[in-house]
Amino acid sequence: MQDTGSPAVGRRRLAQELRRLRSAAGLTIFEVADRLECSAGKVSRIETGAVGVRVQDVRDMLDLYGVSGTQREDLVDLVRLARQRAWWNDYTDVVPADSARFYGLEDGAAAIQQHSVALIPGLLQTPAYARALISAAAGVPAEVIERRIELRLRRQRLLARPQPPRLHVLLDEAALHRLVGGPEVMAGQLDHLVEVAGLPDVRLQVLPFTVGAYSAVGVAFTVFGFADPADPQVVYLEQFTRNTLLERAEEADRYTAAFAGAANQALDPGRSVALVSQLAGSLRHPAPTGRNHRPVPRAGTPATRPR
Repeated sequence: MQDTGSPAVGRRRLAQELRRLRSAAGLTIFEVADRLECSAGKVSRIETGAVGVRVQDVRDMLDLYGVSGTQREDLVDLVRLARQRAWWNDYTDVVPADSARFYGLEDGAAAIQQHSVALIPGLLQTPAYARALISAAAGVPAEVIERRIELRLRRQRLLARPQPPRLHVLLDEAALHRLVGGPEVMAGQLDHLVEVAGLPDVRLQVLPFTVGAYSAVGVAFTVFGFADPADPQVVYLEQFTRNTLLERAEEADRYTAAFAGAANQALDPGRSVALVSQLAGSLRHPAPTGRNHRPVPRAGTPATRPR
C-alpha cells in the first residue's frame, strides 16, 4: 500500500479494506460485532469510514479475519494515518457537515475534475472574489466569515506543491458573467483565471453559451481520483446545507462520462483563456451603450457583454 499522506484518504481506504476482508472471511457485520463484543452499528460505522477507529479495534478485527504479516502492518499504519489531525479540522465548525471529509479527499487527490456551472471554483478564487461570495451569506457572524475565507485560501496551497494534483476545470460561461463583488473584483478574478490556467498541472476549459444543452448542464460536481488503485474515484456534490459523496463505481462512472462528454464540447484551453481575457478587458473598458450601439462579438466566440 502506498501512503497518501491524507488522513481522509487513509480512513477511506482502511474502511474499504476492512469491509473487503470481512466479506472474504464470510462473516456478517452482526457476527463480527458478536465476536468483538460491540454493537453492529459500530462495525458498520468503521466500515463506512464514518468514525475513527482505534488500533486495538483493527487488530482484533484482523485477528478475526486471519490477516498477518506485511498486510497486517500496512493496515495498522493506515489506522495511525487516519487518526492524524489535519489542518482542515480547525475549520469544521464553520462549514457544512461532512466538509472535513471533502477537504481531506481534495488534499489527497492525484487528479481533480470539476464542473462548475455558476461560480468560479474555490481553488481558483481570488481573495476579493472569495470575500464577496462568502460575505453574501445572510446572518453569518463576521468572525465566521473571516475563518471561511481563511479556509478557502488555505486550500489553494495544494496547487503550489512540488507535486500538485492534476486539476481539470470545466467552467460554464455563466460563471464568467456573474459580477461577484462588482466589475473590478470580477476583472481581477478573470485575470487570475488566465494566470492559473498557465500552470502545468491546470487545464481550464469554458463551455460557451453557444454549446446549448449537454449531458452535465446545470449540475455542479467534482470527481476526485487517487494515485493508488486501491482508492477508487469519488464524486462530490455540494448542496446548501450539506455535502454528498458518491462512492459507488456505477455512479462515479456516470459522472466521469458526463465530464468527458462536456470536455469534448467545451472550448479548448487556448480559446478558453482568450475568452476569459477578453471578458476581463470588457469589464475594465465597457463598450458604449447608446441607443443605436450593439456590441459585436469576435468571430468564433459568443457575445461577451457582461451579464
